[in-house]
Amino acid sequence: MRKKKNIIIFTDLDGSLLNHTSFKFDEIKNYLRDCLKKGIKIIPNSSKTALEIQDFINDLNYKVPFISENGSTIQNLNIYNSDLPGEIKLAKNIDEIQSIIDKNFSNSLLSNCNFLNDMETNDQSKILGLTNNKLKMALNRKHTVLLDFKGSEIEKENLKLFCRELDLSLNEGGRVISIGDQVNKALAMKKVLDLLSNFKEFENVYTIGVGDSPNDLEMLNNVEFPCLVKNKNNKNLIINENYTISSVEAPLGWLEVVKIALEKIH
Repeated sequence: MRKKKNIIIFTDLDGSLLNHTSFKFDEIKNYLRDCLKKGIKIIPNSSKTALEIQDFINDLNYKVPFISENGSTIQNLNIYNSDLPGEIKLAKNIDEIQSIIDKNFSNSLLSNCNFLNDMETNDQSKILGLTNNKLKMALNRKHTVLLDFKGSEIEKENLKLFCRELDLSLNEGGRVISIGDQVNKALAMKKVLDLLSNFKEFENVYTIGVGDSPNDLEMLNNVEFPCLVKNKNNKNLIINENYTISSVEAPLGWLEVVKIALEKIH
């Protein structure tokens, strides 16, 4: 008797599943629901806040687990099995992160860092492409600090190394940089898979990863079927020859690469 194939799709949201500009996914909403109804697991793995991802879940109208703020928390795993936890925190809280930054960042480092929490609402809105309640949800962060970096690539690399010395991590998304604890999307994904492996219903798992930004690469490099969604900002990403790359942007790019990955599995 052939074992059932358990497929889990770990997906970034902005620019991967959601359109980079409009944040919409109407064209693929029914396909997502059909996948879920067939037993394919979809787990958003995003730099978005828990409130933002919950807003996406409400729009999808289908409850799913998710990973928020670049691997900082895992939520809703108990949907799969009541013995699994409903929430797992993997990162320091934002007050601790901000305190480390305040105590250790020199003026020269800070001169290139425009922290979103210090900006006027109009500037926050321009950078994130969000307004009103959507903007408030994006700024309601529990584990990461957002910044717009104005320095060179070399200065950005130096900042990344300095963060590592402070036991912090710098993650670069499609619009902004976030600084948080030493966690990332790949570590949180591995934690999910480790927990699921304890349950018989999660034998024979196949993993698909979908992303579009530098902060997705570790996740993509740790799944069996890595998929990259094309956008105008990711042409220079160092990509693995195993990646399936879309010919169009999100959300249709997500649909394209996921269909290819599912065909390979089946």
